Amino acid sequence: MKKQPEIGSQKPEVGSRKVMAFWILISVFCFLFPYLAPAANFTATVDRTEVSLGEQIHLTLRFEDMPNTGQPPQLPPLDGFTTAYGGAQTQMSIDNGVRHDSVAHIFALTPTREGTLAIPAFSVPVGGQVLSSQPIAIRVTKGQVQGGSADSVFTQGVTTNDIFQMTISLPRTNLFLNETVPVDLKLLIRNGIRYRSQMPSIVTTGFSEIKLSRPVESQEVIGGKSFVVYTFRSLTSPLQPGNLALGPARAAMDVFVDSPNRPRLPGFNDAFFDNFFGGSATKTITVTSQTVPVRVLPVPDDGKPADFTGAVGRFALDVDAKPTTLRAGEPVTLSIRVVGQGNLATLAPPKFTPPEGFKSYEPVARSKQTDEIGFTGEKVFEQVIVPLSPRASVIPPITFSFFDPEAGRYQTLSRGPIQLTVQDAPTGAAPVVVGVAPVAAAPRPQEKLGVGVVYLKPDLGAPAPSSPTLYRQTGFLAGQSLPVLALAISFVVQRRRERLRRDIRYARARRAFGNAQRRLAEAERLMPAGQIKSAAFCAALFKTLQDYLGDRLNLPSSGITSAIVEEQLQPRGVPPEICQALKEVFTACDTARFAPSLQGNLDRERLVKIVREVVTAMEKMVL
Repeated sequence: MKKQPEIGSQKPEVGSRKVMAFWILISVFCFLFPYLAPAANFTATVDRTEVSLGEQIHLTLRFEDMPNTGQPPQLPPLDGFTTAYGGAQTQMSIDNGVRHDSVAHIFALTPTREGTLAIPAFSVPVGGQVLSSQPIAIRVTKGQVQGGSADSVFTQGVTTNDIFQMTISLPRTNLFLNETVPVDLKLLIRNGIRYRSQMPSIVTTGFSEIKLSRPVESQEVIGGKSFVVYTFRSLTSPLQPGNLALGPARAAMDVFVDSPNRPRLPGFNDAFFDNFFGGSATKTITVTSQTVPVRVLPVPDDGKPADFTGAVGRFALDVDAKPTTLRAGEPVTLSIRVVGQGNLATLAPPKFTPPEGFKSYEPVARSKQTDEIGFTGEKVFEQVIVPLSPRASVIPPITFSFFDPEAGRYQTLSRGPIQLTVQDAPTGAAPVVVGVAPVAAAPRPQEKLGVGVVYLKPDLGAPAPSSPTLYRQTGFLAGQSLPVLALAISFVVQRRRERLRRDIRYARARRAFGNAQRRLAEAERLMPAGQIKSAAFCAALFKTLQDYLGDRLNLPSSGITSAIVEEQLQPRGVPPEICQALKEVFTACDTARFAPSLQGNLDRERLVKIVREVVTAMEKMVL
């Protein structure tokens, strides 16, 4: 007899199959992961390819969907350039559920010689492959490159198109009446220009109004010059046949032009403070685009369907009814969905006349756009119909006709018929008709006057005093002045620091009195020391006079002696009594230092008092 396998012996086989299936799934995932993950990309770009000697250009190394790119890369030595790292910019976006990460490292390059310099191609190893950028040629000239700043528009005769450009574009210039088309308006502004712009406007004679929304920003290099591109997208439709013109578009640009004699505020190198204190002039430029000629044709009469309601575009039709099983008198919601691109905003519902035995109501429309400007989307018309008897069991076909401008002909779409299962209403039950009030309303209870009623109050009493509004309160106004006061104080302090740093004579004169007071305090500490410290006391007093007179007169302190009185002080108009007092102190100090046996009894207190009074008096003089 053949032995049957035990049940327990099957468990290892089942477990091994699960393990094998798991490893197969892992292998398939590892094989497909490089195709599922976003492709890595590496580029190297510059903001301009023409520069004058001494100016900077910005090199941007952009790493897209690469791991471990947060640290700045090490650039090799670039022949003809000095390099400096300027920081990193990160960006994250999600496209169709896939995350994309981008890191841009920016380097400032300064050319060191004229001619055509080369930025070589850079290579980055990624996942077993090497991504390389394109080499870039930079032309370095000796003078100022025209069009490099807004000043050149007004001082070097450069045309406005070198700084600003504006263009209008349409997908086609042969249109049909009421055809909706996207309009692209591009405003190009040269990199490095400081400006303030108003929203552009487009002349739309014979077209529907164009409403511009927030633009999309990008970068573009034209003729070796880098521009910031703002793209405005909108829709328009021709309202009359014939030869029309769309545009031009205009935009007023306030360009900030640096004044050659503008004051430089110490410590405030930001452009905001330069503009705030009048550091730049404003020039107003009107940028104008070209005019786009458009030929508009009426929709043809030949072959026009009877149900055509003016739809121009490319559409698809879908029809649905719910519920399809019901009783007589119950409502059915008929949904007519039109999807495509064209004049969805003005789209009329397809013509639908319910057959005999149905009661219908006006359709309700709702729209949804699938792009940022509303050129593509869907429009749903919901119409309620009510079968009044079981014989009303078929919703006839619904047709929708439109004119296809690209094919140049009419097209008719049809959906249906839709079969309904309608049963008799229950005996004695009134049919439920949408929008009809019930036959009998519930009786209202009798109202009792004076119960639950709040009567009017004839006397409101004395009004409570109200506090003044916030902007009229003294504390609020004082608080608003604090930032201005702090800015003014910081400006004054910074000006003083700059002068102390640059003007040595002013700095020495400012610190002379304070240094003299400190040295006099040191000399006073040596006064009670008696005859033993006499030479040290006189040396401290002599050093005080040397440093003070050296700082006030901006002379080397070590070379000052009693001869300074006749050589410098008397010619500057110092009073004779001060000159005589200084001579006395110099003589007493020289005697104590070099001939202590001849000094006799030195009156130290009197000498300190003389020096203190002389310093105080000279501090009030202009030397």
